[in-house]
Amino acid sequence: MLWGLLIAFVATAVLVGIGYATTPIPNPSTFATAQQTTLYYSDGKSVLARLGNTTRVDVPLTQVPMGVQHAVLAAEDRHFYSEPGISPTGILRALVTDIRGGEISQGGSTITQQYVKNAYLTSQRTFTRKFKEIFISVKLANSRSKSQILEDYLNTIYFGRGAYGIQAAAGAYFGEDVSKLNAAQGAVLAATISQPSYYDPAVNEAAAKSRWHYVIDGMVSQHWLSQSQASSTSYPKVQPAAQSHGSTCTKWKAAICAAVRQELAKDGFDAPRLDAGGYRVVTTIDKTDQLAAVAAMRSQGGAYVHSGVDKGREAALVSVEPGNGAIRAMYGGNKGCTANPHPDQCTDLSGVGSNYARPPGSSFKPYTLIAALKDGVSLDSTYNGPSSIQVNGSTINNSEGESCGTCSLLQALAESINTIFVPVAQQVGPDKVVQAAYDAGIPRSRKLPAVPSIALGPTDVSVLDQADAYATIAAQGERAQPYLVARIETQQHDVVFRAKKKTSKAFDADVMADTTYAMTKVFDCSLHGTGCGRGLSGRPAAGKTGTNGAQAPATGNVDAWFVGFTPQLSTAVWYGNAHRKKPVTANGAALYGAGLPALTWQQMMNTALAGKPVEAFPPPAHVGSNQGSASPLPSSSSPSPSESPTGSPTPTLSPPSGPPLPVTPTPSPSSTPSVTPSTSPSGAPQAGGTPPPG
Repeated sequence: MLWGLLIAFVATAVLVGIGYATTPIPNPSTFATAQQTTLYYSDGKSVLARLGNTTRVDVPLTQVPMGVQHAVLAAEDRHFYSEPGISPTGILRALVTDIRGGEISQGGSTITQQYVKNAYLTSQRTFTRKFKEIFISVKLANSRSKSQILEDYLNTIYFGRGAYGIQAAAGAYFGEDVSKLNAAQGAVLAATISQPSYYDPAVNEAAAKSRWHYVIDGMVSQHWLSQSQASSTSYPKVQPAAQSHGSTCTKWKAAICAAVRQELAKDGFDAPRLDAGGYRVVTTIDKTDQLAAVAAMRSQGGAYVHSGVDKGREAALVSVEPGNGAIRAMYGGNKGCTANPHPDQCTDLSGVGSNYARPPGSSFKPYTLIAALKDGVSLDSTYNGPSSIQVNGSTINNSEGESCGTCSLLQALAESINTIFVPVAQQVGPDKVVQAAYDAGIPRSRKLPAVPSIALGPTDVSVLDQADAYATIAAQGERAQPYLVARIETQQHDVVFRAKKKTSKAFDADVMADTTYAMTKVFDCSLHGTGCGRGLSGRPAAGKTGTNGAQAPATGNVDAWFVGFTPQLSTAVWYGNAHRKKPVTANGAALYGAGLPALTWQQMMNTALAGKPVEAFPPPAHVGSNQGSASPLPSSSSPSPSESPTGSPTPTLSPPSGPPLPVTPTPSPSSTPSVTPSTSPSGAPQAGGTPPPG
């Protein structure tokens, strides 16, 4: 046994010796001259955009004031001059934690080790990488002076704002040469090192100042700054972040870059790695589809109208491939982008995150239809759809006073009859409508209310939410998690990240066949479909208009949508005002979903699908039975969640079965519709957003 231990010890020593001898010390210039990360279209060849601006100028340590040096040491390694190049206790603690967690994710980080990690620019969380880090750190400590290591570190570390190295950071934050900085300014720079995108005072002022105080206190504890000096030191003025000229993430590309960053940050690819890593990021964006989206938005007048009668209008578009989840096109407005010094970190108006989510109006009705079909109600079920009804004190109107005597559920969807869909939601159960929306792809974080007016889309959802959920219908019930990055490669084309598609079965194919069939009738002029004239050239399509005017009934509509699909592509288009309570207009007239949104959708889809095979939808399956009635729908006396529509008393609506729900026809409005809690156009559309005739 003793011999076995001795052999094992000798073997380990030999392996460590070989590893130490064969591991090279990285050259700091290798890291410093790293190429920009490039985004590619889905073909992996066409350049979409370039991220970041890797500004860097080397300076000798003698040009860095001692106050600035001490600030960095106080922030990152207070015992730098007295410790070895590695922290054995830190490494041991990190290894134990990582072994328990099943992966190597932590590290004992001296400044020497930080420099090594940055110089290697690797995301590998393995023992091999950890040991390489140790070997290089020890070699550096043995072959270079502390001053040289600190100089290399200061010239390569990322400080945010596209600035690599202390000289570039001095210019980015203070507009000064580093030699002119004082200790307080150095503490600002030092405070950003651990999380540059978080501790930039232009991004998170409170957190930046808190971290700054931590650095100042550290300088006091190490006797680099006296207590009296610290007490008299105030947070210095930091200049606004200047625009990064190295990035090509401008205009419509800004939303894509922002979404790519957001998606990759979850997988460990943060701003410093992307900005200087020289990666090849292959997105799911299809070049043909994207350029079609840009052209449609621009030609239909949807891009950036900030003056004149349509001041403040914004628009967004997202396309998703059904059954796959790949985001094929993305177009966001420019609010927050032109004024933002980092255009690739601008407000994401496409709604990939939580930004710019708005009420979808009647484009939410298909989820009520799905719930009804699943509940056994057929498309042939008939209902009475007067121009206006009272539901427990809440007024539900149809747009422009539209009415539908004895309407089938099929025709009610085509004409977008609110006074039928709210009672249908009540009949099948609002909770089932909410569940259908979640199953289709609307995130649960939207917290949809289980009330009958859910049929009218009163709750904020994003453009991506709607494109993705409609893609589930287009894929006949196959739900796919949307994603934007297909893979990441090194400059040598080694794949370091590959997306994993996530799919699941959300709905039965028969229910989807009937839902799709009903949505094709939205384009049917003989049924007075709200999408009349907005169909596609030479191929079947399905879709739904949506208009939200509940928040400003006296002044006009505030959101206008069109969402539609073919078997190959699902696209959502939204128009609204940058100020969510102000009306959205086209040539000064109220904008409806059948106007600019539908026209933009039509042009984009026709262009994107030109030359591609024409694919048919499945025939209707005729699920359910005729459960409708021209009389008021049944309901129960048990209470359900209440809702508070604008300008109306708070009604209490009830789930299905039991005594009749009180439904009282009321006179038709003669002016702009004030549907509570949401509105929707229901007549034939006209170009430019002019409301359809009543």
